[in-house]
Amino acid sequence: MPNTKYRSRYEKTRILSARALQISQGSPVLVKLPKGMTKPLDIARLEWEANMIPIDIKPRQAPEQKKKA
Repeated sequence: MPNTKYRSRYEKTRILSARALQISQGSPVLVKLPKGMTKPLDIARLEWEANMIPIDIKPRQAPEQKKKA
């Protein structure tokens, strides 16, 4: 589960867009929806706020610095 406190806006965008795509392709929704909500991105945002999105990404490793001899 994503920890919303430690995600950059780019990571959050990537996770939300991937989840919205899953929802639009028929994946089950993990939160109770308000009446009339049908947009996949809005549903993904609700799941994000409830910390229910089953997607996580690995943080990038900083490139190793070359040692000068």
